[in-house]
Amino acid sequence: MQSSKGFTVDKRPESYDKYEFTLPEQYRKLALEELREDDVIREQSLAQMREWIAKHPYIRKCRTDASFLLRFLRFRKFSVPTACEALERYLAMRETFPDWFKNLDCNEPAMREMIDDGVFAHMGQDDNGRMVIFFKFARFNVEKFGPMQEGRFAALLIETLLEWEELQIGGFRVLVDYTDSVLKHYGIWGVTDMKVFMEAISRSYPMRIREIHGARFPKFAIPIVNVLLSFASPKLKKRIICHNTVKEMVKEFDDSLLLTEYGGKCDLEQLKKRFLKHLESRRDVILALDEMSIDKESYSSLWNQTGSQNGEIECGVTGSFRKLTVD
Repeated sequence: MQSSKGFTVDKRPESYDKYEFTLPEQYRKLALEELREDDVIREQSLAQMREWIAKHPYIRKCRTDASFLLRFLRFRKFSVPTACEALERYLAMRETFPDWFKNLDCNEPAMREMIDDGVFAHMGQDDNGRMVIFFKFARFNVEKFGPMQEGRFAALLIETLLEWEELQIGGFRVLVDYTDSVLKHYGIWGVTDMKVFMEAISRSYPMRIREIHGARFPKFAIPIVNVLLSFASPKLKKRIICHNTVKEMVKEFDDSLLLTEYGGKCDLEQLKKRFLKHLESRRDVILALDEMSIDKESYSSLWNQTGSQNGEIECGVTGSFRKLTVD
């Protein structure tokens, strides 16, 4: 069942695609040094992960193309067992909370409006190969959009950004400007919304978050955010860096990765148009993720408890990989 999107969701396809590393040499070096990825490890790991998917009792349909599986292998530094667990968690999350994580359409009016409002900008890569993205929190229209729409917007961005291999290897840095945000920006989030969203960000999406820089965070919102962060992984918490002023925050980034309003060289309107064009070009691919399927009932316990510190999944056939090594 070959998809018109260029991949199949048949868990046992007749053949698998052949991967070719096409990124600049900087990323080949980064992949080896930080993720222990080389041509041999990559091929071995893809073969093992594909075999695991084919035999999995709960996975019904899943992409097996290298582009998709490598985001999980790179996320877990080519530990096949934990990459498989990450894939299980990701599929289960999407199946359990479809209102949040499925039918992510860039043509949805709320999505288009948030892009037009300048909530988000994709700035590019820094000298170390890390992607830089920007958020202006006050630009979320809280009179019009609730937490689920904001969460769906973030999910659309994540799914789209994860397609870039540069992000899979180099990870990314985030700038968040909280200037002019008001209590309602934080107060619309209920505890259940916070839990679903933070579980996705810190435990379910295969993202290599390197740094999250925030500036001008209002004191009145600290109690709310403390609740939000109670659902975050310890690793994510360590990567949050707070700055008293925007000026202090932007010093951490090159001018070529900052908007003109912050003294940089990037025009927001141009960035919005460029990213929207990219979203539109990938629209069918993102929507086709919904064709994947897993038996969500086998994973319901993941969201019925606070979760373990390491976020391991003990169901499925992950156990068969416990003694596996890829050295």
